[in-house]
Amino acid sequence: MFELPKSVRIALGAAGYGISDDRLAPAVRGKIILVTGASSGVGRATARRLAANGATVLAVARRTALLDELCAETARFPGSVHPYTADLSDPDACAALITRILAEHGHVDVFVNNAGKSIRRWLSDSLDRWDNFDDTARINYLGPVRLVLSLLPSMRARRRGHIVNISTAGVHGPAVGWTAYIASKAAFNAWIRGAAPELRADGIAVTSIHLQLVRSEMLGPYRMYRYTPSMSIDEAAALVCRAIVDRPLAIRPWWERAGAPLSYALDNSRAVQRLLTLYSTAGNWNNRPADWAGPLGRVERTANLLDDAVTVAGWIPASGALGLLPPARIPQLAAAFRDGISLATTLSSFAARFPDRPAVIDDDGAITAAELDRQVRRLAAALRARWGVGRGQRVGVLCRNHRGFVVAAYAAARLSADLVPLNYGFAGPQIGEVLDREQVGLLLYDGEFHTEIEKSGFEGHRVVVRGAAGGLPTVAELVAAGGPPVREPASGGSIILLTGGTTGVPKGAPRQLGVGAAGPALAGLHPRMVLALADLARIEPIPRLGRPMVIAPPLHHTYGFLALAGAFLLGSTALVHERFDAATVLADIERYDVHIACLVPTMLNRIMALPPEVRRGYRTQSLQMVVCGAAPLPPWLATAFLDEFGDVLFNGYASTETGAGTFATPADLRAAPGTVGRPPTGIVDIRIVDRDGRELPTGVTGRIINKNPSMFHGYSDGRSKEMVGKYMDSGDLGHFDTEGRLFVDGRSDDMIVSGGENVFPQEVEEALLAHPAVADAGAVGVPDDEFGQRLAAAVVLEAGARTTTQALQQHIKATLANYKVPRDIAFVPELPRTTAGKLRRQQLPEVIAGAAADIDESDRSRT
Repeated sequence: MFELPKSVRIALGAAGYGISDDRLAPAVRGKIILVTGASSGVGRATARRLAANGATVLAVARRTALLDELCAETARFPGSVHPYTADLSDPDACAALITRILAEHGHVDVFVNNAGKSIRRWLSDSLDRWDNFDDTARINYLGPVRLVLSLLPSMRARRRGHIVNISTAGVHGPAVGWTAYIASKAAFNAWIRGAAPELRADGIAVTSIHLQLVRSEMLGPYRMYRYTPSMSIDEAAALVCRAIVDRPLAIRPWWERAGAPLSYALDNSRAVQRLLTLYSTAGNWNNRPADWAGPLGRVERTANLLDDAVTVAGWIPASGALGLLPPARIPQLAAAFRDGISLATTLSSFAARFPDRPAVIDDDGAITAAELDRQVRRLAAALRARWGVGRGQRVGVLCRNHRGFVVAAYAAARLSADLVPLNYGFAGPQIGEVLDREQVGLLLYDGEFHTEIEKSGFEGHRVVVRGAAGGLPTVAELVAAGGPPVREPASGGSIILLTGGTTGVPKGAPRQLGVGAAGPALAGLHPRMVLALADLARIEPIPRLGRPMVIAPPLHHTYGFLALAGAFLLGSTALVHERFDAATVLADIERYDVHIACLVPTMLNRIMALPPEVRRGYRTQSLQMVVCGAAPLPPWLATAFLDEFGDVLFNGYASTETGAGTFATPADLRAAPGTVGRPPTGIVDIRIVDRDGRELPTGVTGRIINKNPSMFHGYSDGRSKEMVGKYMDSGDLGHFDTEGRLFVDGRSDDMIVSGGENVFPQEVEEALLAHPAVADAGAVGVPDDEFGQRLAAAVVLEAGARTTTQALQQHIKATLANYKVPRDIAFVPELPRTTAGKLRRQQLPEVIAGAAADIDESDRSRT
């Protein structure tokens, strides 16, 4: 936020003079002061300032939790804060509030009318939102009137009292875009101004404060206000405190005090009206003419780009990005790039910049970037010397999450070979089919998978990464032996990411790793891609780059693989473990001061399943970003995690085939817990279409299609995803809400048609997971003679929990239609999931059929 010195802002009429504590304390000490809207913004700052100077503050707001926080913050202040939760839009609640206050405190010396509801919305967007006008009028006008009327008898009886009305300087100007807010504020202004003479006759003072622009959460994220002179909430609170002490008739900016002639002249000036019309046309997308892409449109786009550039420029030093390139290490970094640009460059650049910093901390401890890079180079030399591995050859890696995966995978990339990371959840036949189809000639794997490799029928060269198996060469032996250094620069090569595989053989999706692949991607970017950077730059709190990162997803998975490469680029230590353990993750966050953690929804669920005393026994205050993805995030889980750990959760939506997708911030998840967020502007274009490719309106579920520069070019077996023009069909179904947030409703091939009604399993699963007894749930369609398909579900209960089929069905009926209630519910010990946490839905019918469905028994429990 741009800010001029306070003296300049006062001269411009954008701020005002406050009051010192030396004057404030003796004037308010012992006084009872009622402040509405005290849970945030100006009201909260005013309550704190008054309590700090000895006043008894009666803090009124709708949000009880925030009032409790205010009381805790002011517990040691000379004064005191007494919380009162009330909805001022309810006249009866207002009257009951004053009755209670007078019963408990006897009287009120000062009433500060601060509560308000602010809505900035164009008239064309308000045609069907009468409730907004009604709520605003109740909170900003009718509620304060009711409070004053209820307070008047006691003030009149004492012939003492003071009413401070916090209004806005905008009441005297044309309220373009703010009609409901300004009209309701102007109504109370007019009422209190008319009542003031009567009140003064009874010894009751009235002060109106016409605040200018205040930097508070009420203001909203509007670009133009970032560069408009304004005041802070503490400066606004100082004006309120000054009003309480000096009791002036009004506190207004000088330009408002210039008088009615100026306001009348501006209001009736055709030039001013033309400017306001132009502003409403420019600001309201619904009013923009079709030919808006003219000079004014270009001016707007240029201004937006400059604003984003300023935002990014401010984010860079705050994030610690400047420290990612130590000037003293530039020669070493240049030398690392002489080895070519490939996946291995992410590690070699890490070693060049921070050689002694741990690159990986796993179950065996820490290994520095320099040592890890040395091992990669020596293994690459040994593979070249022994088997001639190089460009055009394919190398498979089957490892759990540990440093050995990095050494094996990055050595292959150093040789410009094609890398095939294998899922360690595969059985031998699946492994064999993948290795055969992808023509893998060399396989590096952990010894624990030796039996499965034997079953796979693989006949190529084999190296054991960890452990020992059948006298095969090991990575440790090859690193020790080394070979002639690999001199040619690494370039080209690809990674074959395996996608699907919830049943049958997973498909291979090749992705180029060489620098040449960046050209087409960059060419496909819109110039306004800087908007996406600006969106990231507005993340608060800003995570410090270069700090250790928890990377819990499997490294063979797209998410885990990209997170690892990103950590190395940022100079961040990757914290990985062979097996996920919720308590270990929390312990790592505490021990290593982690700012960023990469997790999948099942991992979040396991963390939240820990007993509260265990979760809260770890210090996790350093955590500033938890990036979740790879599987659907249930709304209840998002809300529970945010409530437990704060606003640090981000939800991503992407796929191996389509590439980049959407990103939901904590604010998005608070407002709409089921959302996957918005696509990055200038990079990703997502649309919702019907079966024929026609775009659907907001709120209607359809096929999610995606266009971005990172889309893949087809599977390794020659097949590809369906295209809709230049857009790729994701295979998912979803819809956008009115705020542009995307919701994924399910997979198109998972949709169940029962009795002519469409049911998405994901919504049924989310409803089941919201039940306190349910730890995990999956829904699927099973054959039915009458309806074609009927809905069935498999449920895993929380330890010690008890429930019945009927109880779960009634729970679902409370939120979903009757035809979305599963006819059959089977209680099972666990659900079939991939190593990345995705449900293997195709296996559910077999799981349900093999379980004892809870139909006749009275209840089920898990101990």
